[in-house]
Amino acid sequence: MADVKYDIAAFDFDGTLADTMPWFNSILNTVADKYGFRRIDAAEREQLRHREAAEILKYLGIPLWKLPAIMAHVRALMQDIDPAVQVFPGIPEALQRLKAAGLKLAVVSSNSLQNVQRVLGGRTSALFDAYECGTDLFGKAAKIQRLLRQQDADPARFLLVGDEMRDIDAARKAGVRVGSVAWGYNHIDALRGRQPDEVFYTAADLPAALA
Repeated sequence: MADVKYDIAAFDFDGTLADTMPWFNSILNTVADKYGFRRIDAAEREQLRHREAAEILKYLGIPLWKLPAIMAHVRALMQDIDPAVQVFPGIPEALQRLKAAGLKLAVVSSNSLQNVQRVLGGRTSALFDAYECGTDLFGKAAKIQRLLRQQDADPARFLLVGDEMRDIDAARKAGVRVGSVAWGYNHIDALRGRQPDEVFYTAADLPAALA
């Protein structure tokens, strides 16, 4: 077995494994009309990539009590558009290499298990040892802690890989290490400002750095 830095690599889904942002942007203003929050244009969307999730919610005018209903609605919409949402190029191959090197793989996502596995497809879904999906936007630290208990894992050898500042915050709260990808929602400059333990600029960087 290869000498690996981590025992478990847990991946966020939206913006990390799957390119969901174009689809999400295409429905955002329709969802805004339905739930009464602020519409935004392309320039505003780009500016928001430098902001934390809580700041984005405040800017859009979304109170926390509305968030569960909005997220459930978006997850339901995604069930009908799986051909439009694809895994990022190179991700299946990177995951296969990590698995072959001896890492356990997990998905930690606020999206539904059904949506995650549909987009990943059967072959890529089968590479994962565990899934912690669904519930609220800010519950990722609790999901990580459940995985640590279930897998009897050493937090120092557990890496969360995500594309947002809230992924970094969740990993710190759970006491595990964290890697940020450059191809997702938050701009890479904003992510580097949070000082993640690893930074990945391409999918190929994942096995190169971890395996």
